[in-house]
Amino acid sequence: MSDIDLVRDILDTQVLDRAKRPLGKVDGIGLELRDGAPPRVAYLEIEGPTAWARLGARCGRWAAKLASRWQREGHPYRFGWSQVLDLDVDIEIDADAEHSPPFDFERWLRERFVGRLPGGR
Repeated sequence: MSDIDLVRDILDTQVLDRAKRPLGKVDGIGLELRDGAPPRVAYLEIEGPTAWARLGARCGRWAAKLASRWQREGHPYRFGWSQVLDLDVDIEIDADAEHSPPFDFERWLRERFVGRLPGGR
């Protein structure tokens, strides 16, 4: 693979599961620091509060507090570079979107609101 500019090529890129369903966008990048070697990408992160934190710590705390209403275990959702199946316009990873933490908000909406609407089930 050729060189990748992490900020330009990875940050804010759409992430798809193995069935090409959208999971969200890359909000954060975790690096592994190694003695005498360049840093290595340890994981990519999908998490609304992470994206908000890029605007400042106060925004990040506010978003985390709001998201705590629907989030379950597994937040922030981090996936290792080894899970990346394809890197093109989108990033395809070896995961199932429907059962992943980024879908917590959709499940929460479905359970609390959409399921109560006529025809919502």
